[in-house]
Amino acid sequence: MTPEQVLAAAGAWVWYPPEARVVETDDYLLIAYPAHFSDPTVATRWQSDRPADELIDEVLDAAHGLGRESVNFFELSEATRPPDLEPRLRARGAVRTETLAVLALDLSAGVPDLDVPADLELRRVLDLDDLRATDGIDVAAFGGSLADETALASTASRLAEEPRYVALRAGVPVGTAGHTIQSGAVRLWGGAVVPEARHTGVYRGLLDVRLRAGVEAGVAMALVKGRVETSAPVLLRAGFRQYGEVRAYRLGRA
Repeated sequence: MTPEQVLAAAGAWVWYPPEARVVETDDYLLIAYPAHFSDPTVATRWQSDRPADELIDEVLDAAHGLGRESVNFFELSEATRPPDLEPRLRARGAVRTETLAVLALDLSAGVPDLDVPADLELRRVLDLDDLRATDGIDVAAFGGSLADETALASTASRLAEEPRYVALRAGVPVGTAGHTIQSGAVRLWGGAVVPEARHTGVYRGLLDVRLRAGVEAGVAMALVKGRVETSAPVLLRAGFRQYGEVRAYRLGRA
């Protein structure tokens, strides 16, 4: 598991649901997620040699064509092309919304001991009732609004390919997370814990169950993009290594 392999796997990781609307060009990918998402409009996959300001204006215009008036410019790093995209966004008043550490764990030796609390129940999300509970946790952790029944049904249809888990303490849902097995890695996403249960081992429990799923699937790497303020420190203590950092900035039309 080399740094180049980790960064290549992280760069290839882009997800959006079938109901999202996209504008895909050789220079970028613009995604209009359903409106209830915490970041409903995201641009990513920067591969352009054009002037940064020209690219920014085109992305904002494309978003306007989808009925969106601001864009979260995502996955910005030292590898971004054009290289001055991030500085030009800052100069135009964009607000940084997120800083994520690119982290990976070698699973060839199995799952590390994460000292999961004994009072924590962890189970797969299997039905709409569980999804409603996890949706409420997501909104509490990340923002956005609750999904409607149509959106929940769409998510439920993907549970076999995109497993989700719910963590309960004394029968009360307190955390949720998901994973996807793809390209020789278990991709960890959506880890969220309600504010009153943070720092009590819930995130470690959700991490443990997903790492075990990766080992059972026979993959050699766990990959995650963790918020530097919250999940990244927990992941580093669990044995993950940091291979890079990506940032996001939100900018609206002038």
